[in-house]
Formats: sequence, C-alpha cells, structure tokens
Amino acid sequence: MSATALSSTASAHGPSGGASSGVAGPLPQPPSSGVAAAWSAAAVTVPHAVGLGLLAFAPLAGDYPLAALALWSAALPGLLLTLAAPRAGVVYAPTTVVALLFAAVLATAHGAAPALGLSARQVLAVSGATVGLAFVFQWLLGVLRLASVARFLPISVTHGFAAGVGLSMVVGQVRNGFGAGPDALWDARTGWHALAAAAVVAIAWALRHRWPRSPGLLSAVVVVTLGVALAGLWGGGLGAVFAPAVQPSSFAGPLWPDWTGIPWMALAQQEGSALVVLALLMALVNSLEILVFNQELELEHGLRGNPNLALRRESLLGALCGLAGMIPASTSASRSRIVLAQAGASRDAPRWHAAIMLGVAATGAWWLHWVPMACLAGGLVLAGLLQVPGLMWSLRYARSSRVTWAQSWLVALVFAVMGGVGALVAGLVVATFVLLHDSAAKVLRHVRLDGELRSRRLRRAGSDTWLVPRMNQIAVFELQGVMSFGVAAHLAEQVRLLLQPRHRWVILDAGRVPAWDSTALAQLRALVRDLGHQGIAAAVAALDPLAAEQARDHVRSFSDVDRALEWAEAGILSQRPIEQRPAHPARDLLGEIGEGVPRAASDALLALLERETVPARGVVFNAGDTDHDLLVVQSGHITLVTQWPPEKGLRLATVGPGMAFGEMAFLNGAARSASAGAERGSAHLVRLSRAHFDAWARQYPEAALTVMNNLAQIGARRLAATTRQLRAVLE
Repeated sequence: MSATALSSTASAHGPSGGASSGVAGPLPQPPSSGVAAAWSAAAVTVPHAVGLGLLAFAPLAGDYPLAALALWSAALPGLLLTLAAPRAGVVYAPTTVVALLFAAVLATAHGAAPALGLSARQVLAVSGATVGLAFVFQWLLGVLRLASVARFLPISVTHGFAAGVGLSMVVGQVRNGFGAGPDALWDARTGWHALAAAAVVAIAWALRHRWPRSPGLLSAVVVVTLGVALAGLWGGGLGAVFAPAVQPSSFAGPLWPDWTGIPWMALAQQEGSALVVLALLMALVNSLEILVFNQELELEHGLRGNPNLALRRESLLGALCGLAGMIPASTSASRSRIVLAQAGASRDAPRWHAAIMLGVAATGAWWLHWVPMACLAGGLVLAGLLQVPGLMWSLRYARSSRVTWAQSWLVALVFAVMGGVGALVAGLVVATFVLLHDSAAKVLRHVRLDGELRSRRLRRAGSDTWLVPRMNQIAVFELQGVMSFGVAAHLAEQVRLLLQPRHRWVILDAGRVPAWDSTALAQLRALVRDLGHQGIAAAVAALDPLAAEQARDHVRSFSDVDRALEWAEAGILSQRPIEQRPAHPARDLLGEIGEGVPRAASDALLALLERETVPARGVVFNAGDTDHDLLVVQSGHITLVTQWPPEKGLRLATVGPGMAFGEMAFLNGAARSASAGAERGSAHLVRLSRAHFDAWARQYPEAALTVMNNLAQIGARRLAATTRQLRAVLE
C-alpha cells in the first residue's frame, strides 16, 4: 500500500538487494531465491485464504466442504491473473478487502435465499453477479483514469491504509481467539491458541533474521504443527485443545454456480440496493489499494507501468472469476512485498506462487486438517504486523512529523475497527483537511513589507525624491492556491499579524488564485473592512472576473498589481504639502527635459515644438518605427508596451504630464524598441524632431548640453526602475 512499508518488510526478511535499489530490473539473485520467495508468499496466502475463505463461504458450509471453496478461490483466480497479466514482482491473490466484502455479498444473498427459494449454487451465482458488477465498476474507474486522482493522496492516507490492512488481520485473529473461535475467548483454550500463534511469530521472525532467503513462516508453521501433534501424543490429549484449520473431508473440486431459475426481479426489489452498494464499495476500495501499490512499485523499484491499464486488466479477469463463484484475485501488496524483498523484481516468483497455491488447493483436503488453526492465525499476525509501514513504529518519526504520524494511525485504526469503507471515508476526510491545511500554510507566496515593489509609472525626480523613502507604507501580499473559507481565514490572520504600524496601504496580489468560493469572499470583505477601520486602505489585484463582480461593492480591485501599486503611490504623493508639489505652468511644455535651460534658449526651443493630440486607444508609434522624435506629455498618460494594443504585450511603463519618452531613438537614431499609445484616455503631447533640435543646439550649445544631461538622468532613473522590476520578478 505504501512506499515506506517495504522498508519494514525488507528489514524483517533480510537484505533488500534489488527490491529497494530503484532500478528497472532485478539485481542478480541466487537461483533458489524465486522459489523461496514464492514459498514465503504462499505461507501468507494459505492462512489468509483459509481464514477469510471460511468466513466468506460459511453460509454454504452445509452444502460443500469449506476447505475446497476457500483453497480453489485462492488458487485459480491468482493463477489466471499470473498467466494473463504477468508483472515482475507482483503476486496475485485474494485481498482482505475483496474477501471481506465478498463475505458480505454472500451473506446478503444467502439471507434472501429462503424467501426466494434459492439453492446454495444459486446463492453463489447471485454473489458472482454482484462481484462481477463490482469489477465492472472497477473497470470504469480505470477507464476514467482514477490513477491520476490517487496520486494526490497524502502519505498519511497511504500509510494508514497499509497499516489498516495489517491491523485488521491482527484484530481478526484476536477476535477469533487465535483460531479457537469467538465463543472460546478468554478461556484456557484461547491461551493455548495464543501461545501457539506467538510461537509461530517468534520462530518465523528468528528464521528470517538467521536465513533471510528461507521460507521462515512456512517452516515455523511446520515446527509448531509437529509440536502440537507430539503434545497430543505425550501430553495427555493436549492436541485435542487445538482447533484444526478445517474439518477432514474428501477431495472436492470447485463449486460452480447455478444460473438457472433465479428470480432476478424479485431479488432486485428485495436486496438490489444493498448488493449494488457493496459492489461499488468493493470497486472503490480495491481500486485504491491497487493504485497506491502501483505508485510504490514505480517509486521504490523503478517498475514503471500504466496503473489504469493494470486496473482494467484485473477488472476483466476479476469479473470472470466472480461469475465463476470464486473470490477474485487482485494485486496483493503484502505478498508482493515479500517477493520483492527476497527475489527483487522477479518474474519467476509470482509464477511459482501460483503453482504452489494450485498444488495446495489440489492436495489440501488430505493434510490441511492436521494444521492447527492457531498456526495459521500466527502467520496472519506476523503478516499483519509486517504490513504496517516501518515509519509508523518509529518514535523519531512520531516526534519529527507528529501530525502526519497521527493522521496515519487515525486512518489505520478506523480501518481496523470499521473496515476498508470507513477507512476510505476517513482517508478522504484526512486528505481533504491536509490539502486545506497545506493550502492555508502556503497561501502567502511572497510578502513584501518594506516597499520593495514599485509600479511602472515613471515620475519626475522631485516626485521620486518624496516617494522613495515613504514606499515602506505599502505592504504587498502575493497569494496562491484555491481560496476557500479556512484558507481565507488563515490569510486574514497572517495579514493582520504581519502588518506594522507604518503601513497605510495593503495590496493583495491574487494573480495566482484560480478560484474563490463565496465564504472566502466573505472573509476578504471582512478583512478589507477591518483594515479600513484602522485607517489602512486595501485593494486586491488580478482578482478573477467572477469574484471581482461579487465583491465590487465592498472591495477595491485592479486589473493587475502594477496598477494597484500606482494607486498606492498616488495616495502617498497626495500627502505632500501644497508648497512642495511641483508647479507645472501651462507654458512649461518642455517638462523634465527643460529643467535648468535658460529662458531665451527655452523660448527658442518651444517655438520648434509641434503639438499633437492622441485619442483614447490611439497609437503614438509602434515598435520598429524609424522616426527619431522626442515626445513630452502635456496632459493625460502614455503607456509604453512591447506590442500594441496593451492586451497583447507587456506593459513597460506609464508616463504622465511633464515626462518625456522616445528618448532612445532620439539619442541613437535606432528604430523604436517599444510601442506607445494612450491606453486609458486621450492625451496631449508635444513633439521635437531631431533635425530641429540639432539646428537649435548649434545656436545654444550650452543649453543643448543641459538638455542632454537631463536626458541622461532620465535614462538612469528608468534603468534603475527596470532593475527593480527585474529583481522583483527573480525573487
């Protein structure tokens, strides 16, 4: 189920070799490692098949030997998958979830049998039809590419599922008195069964550490079985205390369903909804288990494959086995880990496992009744404990990742108590809360509290001198992720916490927020209102159109963060005393380029200027034009962009009254490097051609030097602004 679970299994089974190397193929292994790994995996499959098979087929006990039903279900479906859809290192066998839900389906069908007059074989046919429907649902999940969704499950959920499967196996043995039966719980017989199960666990654990390549669990079962038999001979009947795995019976083949004479309409009216729900749950939980383990195969072993294709293949064969009246096989994570730990990505071990299980099914009727159920219970306890990811037992991990560790155990305990369906719900809830918590923790992508950002609005030197030291009054918060109620609440808390007394303008940059729900917008409105009560003006930049429409009456919004910064800068400039604001007389057409020019020279230059009016959305020049005129804004604003109209290009700067633009072509005679136009309304300009300026400069050389010096200072300020913008982008 999870990538980390392999580490605990590998440590229990010895050196990992190719199992954890992360390469695409297995490392060289001893010739017998595939057979030994298959025996080890089969030693888990046999008690699992017998235990869950007895539970699943219990309603049919009076009509057919349970051992045959359980063992053929463990052997034939796994053999079919191994032959039809072989994968290196992957063992196919009935899984806990499928077997338990199969038991629920069979019990439901058997409960309806008296009223509908169904025989045992007809009950098996009804169960097969329901299981077939479940695997049709699973096939549809593969078609819909469920794997693309499952990859987003947090590690706490995948760990919890892996541990939950293991714990449910352990809890099941405790509830069953370690094979003594639930009615015998807490009596002396239960104590003997618990002792035998513990002996199997201890011996198997010791053998794994001493001889990692040997099938230690199988050897432990044999040793304890012989010990119980000898105790029965020498201990005065002690062997009679232990319940056998199955009752003695003669050889029996598979029980085939009877599809004739079933009243399907009456069955659908009586139990149809319950059976469909069970089928859907089987599809969902088993699909999730398959997909998560396929992620582990890729991450831990480099065994890349198409998990959706694997899901579809297993579904078709699973439906076929269900219709044949057997518990369908599926990817068995626990047994595959044993094979991967011992033999690496071996193709032989899964085949040997299928062959061994076929032999067990064919011969089990002659020897299985000699094996005490306590020994099989011990095997399931060990397999269950090894199924729990090693990190979940680590106190160091619990201290360093307390939240994730607690979430994993929550999902695992829910699985053990309520089954896979409850764990699925708990896992989805945990995944949802983890996603929301992570979104809230990362909602602030960047925070700039000291005025690091400036707008692309270019201003005259006097305005910049006032503005620069006061830019730390602006706080800019760059947001990211989907904005829900909890995320927006966390955002509001962080904004209030980070703001300092000097801040008077707050800008929330929502350019990386794809969606806002209504509750998040309510939090946003409340934040803007609270900031307003504190004398702090707030605005949101790049709010998506739908959210902007819903919040327009309560929240000030701008199309991008640059215009929001321009708004905040205008607010700072409005604080200047009247006497410190630069005067712009109507005749001061030269603006910033005419500062320091003597009156006579200035009047002569003014006579050379050509007035021009640019309508709204009108173009002054385009990138690539070859005119070399210098332009000065008299009123309105001009926007410089990489391409006109502005929506198709990147906005480079905005210039207002008294500001010059087009100076690069004026100075070096090159083609225009950007486009310019009136974006937000009409503008009035004056134009100075280079030829007129050169003639004037010959008459007033000192004044011309002053103009050139002004142009150099303008270029230096604009280069500094460009550097600031580039630094902000890189940060």
